[in-house]
Order: sequence, then C-alpha cells, then structure tokens
Amino acid sequence: MRARAGFTLLELLVAIVLVGVVALLVYGVAGVAADTQQRLVDKQRVLQSENAMRATIHDALRNARPARRRGDTAFFLENRYDADGRPLDRLSFVTAGGLPPLTADADWAVTLEPSSSGLVMVATAVGVVAPPRVVVGLPGITGLDVQVQEMTHERGWSDRWRFPALVPRALALTYWTDDAPAGPTVVLALPLGGVQ
Repeated sequence: MRARAGFTLLELLVAIVLVGVVALLVYGVAGVAADTQQRLVDKQRVLQSENAMRATIHDALRNARPARRRGDTAFFLENRYDADGRPLDRLSFVTAGGLPPLTADADWAVTLEPSSSGLVMVATAVGVVAPPRVVVGLPGITGLDVQVQEMTHERGWSDRWRFPALVPRALALTYWTDDAPAGPTVVLALPLGGVQ
C-alpha cells in the first residue's frame, strides 16, 4: 500500500471553514473591544468635563468676595423648589477666580442655577468695558441645595442668607439629579467668609 502524499479536498475544505470561523470570532471580539474602548473614552471625557466644571464652581466659591462698598450685594441665595420638592436653589455671588476660565485679573459676577438640561454657571466680568461672559454647564445635575453657615456663635447651617454684603464662612452644596442627590454633600470653607 502506498502512503499519501497530500491532503484530500475534504480535509482542505474543513481546514478553510475552521480558519474562517476562528477569524470571524477574532473579528467579533476585536469589534466588541473597540466599541468598549470607545465607550470608556467617551465616559472618561464626560467625567473629566464634570470634574472640571465642579472644580471651576468650587474655585469660584472659595474666592468669593464680600462687597467692596456699603450697600452692594456680594452673596445672594434664593431658595426654590419644584413641584416634586426637589431643591432648585439659585446662588449669585462676586468672585475673583483663580482657575480658568475665571481669571484673577477681574472680579466676576457669578450665578449658579439648575435647569432642566443641567447645572448652569454664568459669569460676567465686573468693571470691564466689554465684559467677557463665561457660561459652563454640568449636564445631568437638575437640582441644587445650598446651605450656608450662620454668622452666629452656634455656627449652624441654614438655607437662608441674611447678610448680602458678606460671604458666609462655609457653604454646603448638594447636587441633585432628577431622582435623588448626586453624590455626597460638598462642604467648602470660604476664606473671606465673615469678613467685612
């Protein structure tokens, strides 16, 4: 009997089918990996944007200034709620920011307010001929609860601020989504708080 010198046609067809199946599996896994990587990159960009927005807000608050002239308003807190009881506080204050986009070369009138599309911060340079206006947003944050530290000896927390020419000693911010608070309450000490 003679030994075979090569492969039969059936063996070649089976080998080609197996290589094709393996190639399809590898292609599918590579496609899923690429999609997952793109979703992770997109999520990372969103998180970086949110962190930058929060850092801008916190920097602006830490640099909040009391009124320079008697009778001026430097810090105003307006308590509001929606029909479901979610806090929609509006905060207005004057700051000399340290981080871009709020540069330290001018004072800025800042308003922080939740909307249906997210938390919006509008800042306008004060005392500038053609004042630049900065608008930044934090998507997904549709509610805001602001508590201020009282000026009394007990130093309790309140949702009202009765001294518009002054800045409170500390501030507690609770960001809200449509359903519940979005993370823990952030407490910020304000260095110029209580200074007249």
